[in-house]
Amino acid sequence: MSYFKKMDNFLIARTNKYNVFRCLVRQGPINRAAIARLTNLSIPTVMTITAELLEKKVIRSIGKGESSGGKPPEMLELVPDSYYTVGVDIGRTMIRLVANNAAFEQRASLQELTGNPLPAKDFVKRVSGLILRIIHMLHTEKEKIIGIGIAMPGLIEKETGRVIFSPDFEWSSVPLREWLLENLPFTLLVENANRALALNESYFEGEEDQNHTTFSVNLGHGIGAGLVLGEELYMGAVGASGEIGHITVERNGPLCMCGNRGCLEAVASGDAIAKKAKSLMEKGRAPILAELCGGKGHEIEARTVFEAAAAGDPEAGKIVDEAAEYIGMGLSMAINVLDPDRLILCGGLMRNGPSFFEKIKASIQKHKMKQTGRELVIFQGTKGENSTAMGACRLLVNTLWNEQRLPI
Repeated sequence: MSYFKKMDNFLIARTNKYNVFRCLVRQGPINRAAIARLTNLSIPTVMTITAELLEKKVIRSIGKGESSGGKPPEMLELVPDSYYTVGVDIGRTMIRLVANNAAFEQRASLQELTGNPLPAKDFVKRVSGLILRIIHMLHTEKEKIIGIGIAMPGLIEKETGRVIFSPDFEWSSVPLREWLLENLPFTLLVENANRALALNESYFEGEEDQNHTTFSVNLGHGIGAGLVLGEELYMGAVGASGEIGHITVERNGPLCMCGNRGCLEAVASGDAIAKKAKSLMEKGRAPILAELCGGKGHEIEARTVFEAAAAGDPEAGKIVDEAAEYIGMGLSMAINVLDPDRLILCGGLMRNGPSFFEKIKASIQKHKMKQTGRELVIFQGTKGENSTAMGACRLLVNTLWNEQRLPI
């Protein structure tokens, strides 16, 4: 019996084409000899692939480059507007949409307050309307829209795009993809929002070596994460990886929306921070906090608590410090188990100044096993509020490529 599986020739050809296309996206304008050198492919193979890409009009010739002694080489570049993708970030506070071209350049963006997501079908119809609006903003042919990526918080059934459970939205068994397709005649992918964010944040422009283990954590209204191995998401056995917000950090802690007690999300998320502050106000404590929100406890947001802490409110400061301690505790568990070389902290909570970031790092150092994380570098996410929607576009392109449906 042979233990060696012969590699499928079609798979080899597809991989070669992907590597040439990626080289053109990242390095173009570029000549064929340089592509061959960067991809370790032969000149004839590169010529065959680029001829096909030229015929499909996803790349173009822009004339001759500088000669290094022989015949001036033909320079090739991507045709950025050869196709478009739409990414949608359905967040509990905001719905954000982006439309990208083939070079992942943002051509349009749109955002709207989320509001009440119930009843679910009415809400999904509103999201469909926003998608049609941003497509209209592109002023392009419908055929150039190769698909729509939807980033949604909660557990997602990958095969069907059904939301199995979303605590933030109080959704259970909602056929999100099916309902969207009633109004949208496009290829449509639904994925967990934290994984979409992780994929986008793990990509560093101009970095040739993408062989990293990146753990990206979204600290916002809720808490979730995604693990990226190289350039591929780790999904887990049933697509439920990354739910770090639902590990127990306080045995008899507050009830979480998932049904358990003492989850990281229940004690340290933006929602948890706001709830703790509201409770303090109801007890007549935290005077600076009360002044900042005009005594209206129901209008308190996590941002208000950070502002009060920065202004010297000791009770607000205690809430912020406690959240950082719990987050560091939870992340230390992930570091001990996964041993990533990059940890990226993203989300709304990270937009409250450098102090919170430093407190989280100090908590990580205190709680993680001393021998782990020796290669770990901790970053703060820098790709902005549309990063999750951009990640949804990247997920869509990766999926279409793997399914041999990317138009190249």
